[in-house]
Amino acid sequence: MRRIYPITILLLVAVFFSTTGFQCGSAELTSAKLYITQKQYDKAEASLIKEVEKNDKNEEAWFLLGQVRMEMKRYDQMLDAYKKALEVSDVHKAEISRNRLAIWAMMYNEGVKNYNVGKDSAGAYDKALEQFNTAIAMEPDSAGTYYVAAMAHFAKKDYQKSSEMLQTALEKQPNFADAAKFLGQVEYQLASERQAANDEAGAQKHFATAMKGFETAYAANPNDAENITNLIDVYERTKNADKALNLTRSAVEKDPTNKTFRYAYGVFLLKQENYQQAIEQFDAALKIDPDYADARYNLGVSYLNWGVNQKEESDKKVEAEAAASGKKGKARDIKADESYKEKFKRALPYLEKSVESRPDDAGLWQSLGRLYAILNMSDKSQAAFEKFDSLTKK
Repeated sequence: MRRIYPITILLLVAVFFSTTGFQCGSAELTSAKLYITQKQYDKAEASLIKEVEKNDKNEEAWFLLGQVRMEMKRYDQMLDAYKKALEVSDVHKAEISRNRLAIWAMMYNEGVKNYNVGKDSAGAYDKALEQFNTAIAMEPDSAGTYYVAAMAHFAKKDYQKSSEMLQTALEKQPNFADAAKFLGQVEYQLASERQAANDEAGAQKHFATAMKGFETAYAANPNDAENITNLIDVYERTKNADKALNLTRSAVEKDPTNKTFRYAYGVFLLKQENYQQAIEQFDAALKIDPDYADARYNLGVSYLNWGVNQKEESDKKVEAEAAASGKKGKARDIKADESYKEKFKRALPYLEKSVESRPDDAGLWQSLGRLYAILNMSDKSQAAFEKFDSLTKK
């Protein structure tokens, strides 16, 4: 769970009533002011309601009604009264703004507290959302409040609502990098769910929104390695290969010592079957970090797939020569190009090292079994296939 922190503002959270005094006024208004000094807010509210029912243009009565409801923590009704006061006059506009900001800060911070204990406290996320929604009502243009509300929705696995909150945050603040990146991650989650439901059209729609989020985050912060990796992935999933290539190449050119960029570029090249250049990138990543397990594994996979590709080409060539020479069915009599075995030999140490950290990877054991067989390492091939069988039969 992402942790968030309370805000600090240069404002007293405590709020105070306007010093209106006891000038001449209606009996209801005078009574209300007396009740306020005695902190009998329910009676004060009743008197003020009577006053505004008689005179809905009494700005002071509406303002005081808002103050009373604030003290009673009925913030939605407080806002209604303040709105009516401002429709009549802006005499108390500054005080209303200060009070709204104070309640916003208080609700925001209370929401943060509940969010941070949400994982271990039943109902805390719901309470946090209730407080964040109140904060939003106080300051509806605060992009940061929509952002933290999105985090609470995400924690509850309500990804659609989380996305909606983030999109609103970005409407309020278009260059909000964290919100844009988070939107990309939430939409990616929604896309994955659609794919699991065999709804590829729905998945692509969410991937497209994720792409926009990651692109916005990239424009605001082009040095965020995680976001670049996310964006490359989404480009590939949305069949924007040219954008993926340009982004990965640009990232490596800007920061050639960044292992993540090297790795991401290598993965893209591997998927494009550009084995030589993929190997160069994975090798560079391993030189930067010799313990980079994913780079080591994919380096082995690059050599393996390159070898498989060469073997297939060699087999096709043999079959073609056999057919042309009338020896169809006797292709074994034609000497094949076995240079592909060199690629298999190069793959072997990387995959053997990888299986040490991925002992339950059945696919890796199967690949090793086939690789050992091609290289005439029968004992190791048998052992690898036995391991594969034991994992797949669990």
